[in-house]
Amino acid sequence: MRRRLVLAFILALGIARPAAAAPVAYAYDPEGSAVTAEADYGRTVVRARLPVAEADLAIDFERVANSRFAVVLRADRARSNIPFAARAIMGESVLDAANHPQIRFENTRVASAGEGRVTVTGQATLRGVTREVTLDAVIYRPPGSDPGVRDDLTVLITGTISRAAFGASGHAGSVGDAVRLRILLHVLRAG
Repeated sequence: MRRRLVLAFILALGIARPAAAAPVAYAYDPEGSAVTAEADYGRTVVRARLPVAEADLAIDFERVANSRFAVVLRADRARSNIPFAARAIMGESVLDAANHPQIRFENTRVASAGEGRVTVTGQATLRGVTREVTLDAVIYRPPGSDPGVRDDLTVLITGTISRAAFGASGHAGSVGDAVRLRILLHVLRAG
């Protein structure tokens, strides 16, 4: 009799305990996604656009620390707002895209930074050099959508990195070291 009560109690705890939320996987929409990196060139801003090669996102809305952000960019397909700058950006002294055609970022930590905002810390690899960077991310729903529906989202990841920290120090006399990143990913719930 005592065994049955204990078993019934354990089963009741299992039923009463809410199911742990799991990260929700998202697939990125290449048409709605864009990545820009900009640096100061005197009084002008040099802006490079880099295509997203792949993105792996899983967001846990209950336990944000369980979320995953991984993005691969195509350094070898960089474009610029200044026509001659694209060649310099992809060149050996900056991105060295011929030898390192991709730029990678994968998170190691995610922490809440307020409503809809997170801080993402991870490993960025550029030119074969890997460094820890911390970026900010904001998650948006389409205007007018129900707050509980999270099938269609936009994730904006921003931050500033030192290009010299990755050995991308070419044209240092005319182009600033700080590179401002803006990764805009339109994502749709996978599966």
